[in-house]
Amino acid sequence: MTTKTVAIIGAGRVGSSVGFLLNRAGYAVSSVAARRRESAEQAAIFIGAGTATTDIAQAAGQADLVFITTPDRVIEEVCTTIAKAGVLKPGVLVIHMSGAHSLGLLDGAKKAGANRAVLHPLQSLASKEQGIKTLPGSYFRIEADAEALIAARDVVKALGGIELVMPKWSSDEESAALYHAGAVAVSNYFVALVDYGLKFYEALGADKKEALKAVLPLIRGTLHNIETLGIPDALTGPIMRGDSETVRVHLAAMKKRTPELIDLYKELARQTVSVARDRGSITRDAAEELLKLVSSECGVRSAE
Repeated sequence: MTTKTVAIIGAGRVGSSVGFLLNRAGYAVSSVAARRRESAEQAAIFIGAGTATTDIAQAAGQADLVFITTPDRVIEEVCTTIAKAGVLKPGVLVIHMSGAHSLGLLDGAKKAGANRAVLHPLQSLASKEQGIKTLPGSYFRIEADAEALIAARDVVKALGGIELVMPKWSSDEESAALYHAGAVAVSNYFVALVDYGLKFYEALGADKKEALKAVLPLIRGTLHNIETLGIPDALTGPIMRGDSETVRVHLAAMKKRTPELIDLYKELARQTVSVARDRGSITRDAAEELLKLVSSECGVRSAE
């Protein structure tokens, strides 16, 4: 296979990680472009290849694969600028890696005769150093023009990724939004959920950092169970057992000490009842009792 040349436009965590991995896989990174030359230079050094530049049109004109790894808000603008410059090679593949958007952001490139693809990893990249470790083995959403699908899959393979197959996917913003919402829920909201859990320990006077250290083994154990047993079998706890009395006691304590935490607890309990039903660990009557409990105004018995 003829070596493909790559331009990275956007020198942040994603662009740097992708450039590094593709360079290692045998792709030729020809250019790294950013608004600030210093940023482009730092990314090129990290990647180990590519000429640093602030001229995005020049960078795109040298490549068979053009990665636009800028913030989402400027992907369309960058693509349009490149397309209007008339520098894209015939059949070039223009790629963005935003999970929240579909191919539409790259319509300018399509009109200029290029092909389009979206390659989004289901992975959290806190740094470029972490990215080159965690992208391999991650699942990717692959969305591409028909003519570019094979090339797009080759890129994901070079990154060490795995394609997530979604038979009900349609190339529109609604599908992209649902896909991205799932990623947000299991990643960003997971962080928020851990923060929520720590508030119970803070209410008891624990230091937040110390409380986090205390619950990390529990979190790791739960993730291990999810990985080895899957969902719903990894579910444990009072709702899994149909123990409505324990849930009632939780709610009563929260009403007195942490009323601001009740609403989210109830909402999470409702979802957990659904998981417990899927696991087959509770009866219909137990599920209905739990749902009634967490749907009541206060979730506790009135004092009599």
